[in-house]
Amino acid sequence: MDYSRLVRLNQGLLTGTALLGLGSIVAGAVGGPMWGGIANFTAGMVANYLGALVDRLRTSSDVLRNEDIAKAAGRAVGKTLLETISPRYPEIQKPLEALAEKTEGYWVEWAEQAKTLNLFESLQEDQLHQIFAQKPETFTDYQVLPKEQWQEVVRWLFEQGCENGVLLDSLESYQDVIGDLSQELEKNFNKNLRQVLKDDAASGGKAFAGMLFDLHGATLAKIDAIQEYLPKIASKEDVCRLLQQLDTGIRDELSQIRETLQQYFDLNRPRLPIPQECETVIADRTLDFVGREYVFTAIRDFLQRQPKGYFILEADPGVGKSAILAKLVQLLKRRCLTHFNIQAQGIIKPQQFLENICTQLIEGYNLDYPRLPDKTAEDGNVLARLLGEASKTLEPGQKLVVVVDALDEVDSSSQTQGSNILYLPDALPDHVYFILSKRPKQLPLPLSDYQTTFDLMQYPAESARDARRYAGNRWRQSPQIQEWVKSRNSSPEQFFTELVAKSENNFMYLRYVLKDIHDGLYESETLDSLPEGLQRYYQKHWRLMGMNANPLPIDKIRTIYVLCLVREAVSRFLLAQLTEIAEYQLGPILKEWEQFLRAQKVEKETRYTIYHASFSDFLKEQAEDSGVDLENIKRCIAENFAKGAPL
Repeated sequence: MDYSRLVRLNQGLLTGTALLGLGSIVAGAVGGPMWGGIANFTAGMVANYLGALVDRLRTSSDVLRNEDIAKAAGRAVGKTLLETISPRYPEIQKPLEALAEKTEGYWVEWAEQAKTLNLFESLQEDQLHQIFAQKPETFTDYQVLPKEQWQEVVRWLFEQGCENGVLLDSLESYQDVIGDLSQELEKNFNKNLRQVLKDDAASGGKAFAGMLFDLHGATLAKIDAIQEYLPKIASKEDVCRLLQQLDTGIRDELSQIRETLQQYFDLNRPRLPIPQECETVIADRTLDFVGREYVFTAIRDFLQRQPKGYFILEADPGVGKSAILAKLVQLLKRRCLTHFNIQAQGIIKPQQFLENICTQLIEGYNLDYPRLPDKTAEDGNVLARLLGEASKTLEPGQKLVVVVDALDEVDSSSQTQGSNILYLPDALPDHVYFILSKRPKQLPLPLSDYQTTFDLMQYPAESARDARRYAGNRWRQSPQIQEWVKSRNSSPEQFFTELVAKSENNFMYLRYVLKDIHDGLYESETLDSLPEGLQRYYQKHWRLMGMNANPLPIDKIRTIYVLCLVREAVSRFLLAQLTEIAEYQLGPILKEWEQFLRAQKVEKETRYTIYHASFSDFLKEQAEDSGVDLENIKRCIAENFAKGAPL
C-alpha cells in the first residue's frame, strides 16, 4: 500500500473513532442504559446545532492526541479479532490471538504517519447527523469506513503480522480471516469501540478519558445551548462516570445469565485445556447462535439449587443440543471441563472421554500428577478420584462443571457389562456437576438423587420463537434469500412462519434449506413445495443431486459413504485411496457435498468429516437403495488403516 493511501485511510479511521468517542459521552450523559433523554437531545441537534458543532470540530484538532485515538481504534480492532474472529479458526487461533495483542501497537505506529493531519478538515454535517441526531437503535450506524477500505486496513494489519513474525504463514493464506474480520468491523466496529471506552472508564479511564474530556471541552462544551441537554462535565472522572453507564449494544439477552454462571468460577485462572476438536465444534455450532435463554435459565437454576448432580438435556437430532452446550462452554469462559462425542470423527469411545476429562482435571486444577495415572482409561475409578481431589481445591461458592455432549453417540461396546455410560459415577462430590446431552433413547445413566432431565421437545413455542429469529437473521444477511421470498410474492413474515412450521423447529433443517435458497438450488421451488422436516429434506436433496439417476452416480455415492463410515477427519489424499477415485476428481464431488461436511485445517491440510450425525443416519438408511455395500467399505477402510495409510 502506498504512503499517501495509508495516510488517507488512517485519517478516515481516526476521525470516525474520535467522533464515536464524543458520541459515546453524549449517549452516556443523556440516555444511559435506557436512553431516557436521547429524544430531546437529538431533536435539538437536528434543529439547530450540527453546523455549529462542525465548525468547532474543524478548529479543534489541536486538542486531540492522535496516539490516544489510534490506541482506541487499535484496541477495538484487536478486541474484534480476539473475541469474535479467532474462535472461528481454531487451527490458527493462537497466532491470531497473538496478532490481536499486537494490534494496538501497530495502530500507534501507523498514527505517527498522520500526526500532523487536521482530522476534521473535510468533516461534513451529515456525518454528525448519523452520530448525534438519530434514533437510539440507529446510533451506531455511522460508517467509519466502507467495507472495501476496511479490507485494505485489515490487509495492512496482517502484513504487519507476517513481516514481524507474529503470523508464520504467507499473507495469502489468511484471506478468509481477512475477509471475515473486515466484514465484522464494518458491522460492529462502533459497538466494540464503545465497549473499549467503557472498559477503560471502569478501570479509571487511564487510556482514553483524558482525550475525550479535552475533546468535549473544545467542542460540545463551547456550544451553550447543547449544555441544556448534558450534565456538567468538569473532570475526567465525570467522563468515566458517563461512559460506565453507556449502553454499548454488545450485552446480549444472555448477559445476566452469563454473569450469574461466571460467579461460580475463578476467572483469573487459565482456561482449561480443551482439545482442539472440541474447540472446532464450539466455534462452528455457536456461529449463528440465537436465544435459548430458557434452557440456560434452567441450567443456572439447577446449579443454584442443587448441591451437585446431573443435568441432562434431551432432544431429537438437529434441534440444537450441541449448539446449546457449545454456547454454555462460551458462557462459562471455558472454565468448565469439556468433552464432545463426535461420531463422524470417531470420538465416541469411553477411553477417549476418560483420558480427556482426567487430563483437564489434572492440568486445570493443578493436581499432583506428572502424567495420567495408570488405568485411567480402564474404568471410572480414576475419574471419580480426581473429581474428588479437584473439588477440594474449590474456594467457597465455586463449582466444578463438566459438559459432555452426545451421549447417544458413545460406543459402549468395550465397557464392563452393567456400567454407566462413559463410566460416569453414581455418587458425585459436593459442588461437582455434569451437564449432559442425548437423544431421547434409553441409556445406562448414573443412579443419582440429584438428577434432572430437561426435555427440549416440551418447549415448542420457545423453540419456534428462536427458530424464527435464526431464520430472520439469515434472511437479513442474504440478498439472495430476500429476492427468493420477494419473487414468490411472499412477505418476510409469511416466509418465516411457514419455513419454521416446515422445519418442525429443527435448526439443522433451517441451516440446510436457507443455504440451498441462498445458493440458488431452489429456484424452481415454491414456499409450499419446500420439504417438511429434516428427514424429508435429506430425501429431497438426495433427489436434487441426482442420486437416484440411472445409472447411479457411483463416484458421488461412494465418496459420501466413505466419509460416513471412516470416523476420522480424512485428507483428500486418503479419500482418493479409500474411494479409488482420482484425487483431482474429488474436488467437484466434495464441493457438491459441501454443506453436509465439516472441513478443518490440520497441519496446512484440509480434512473432511460428516457435519451432523443425523445425515450419517440417513445415509445408512439409504444404503440398500443406493447399491452401497457398507461392509465392503468398512473392510477397505480397516485395511488401509492397518497398512498405516496417512489420514
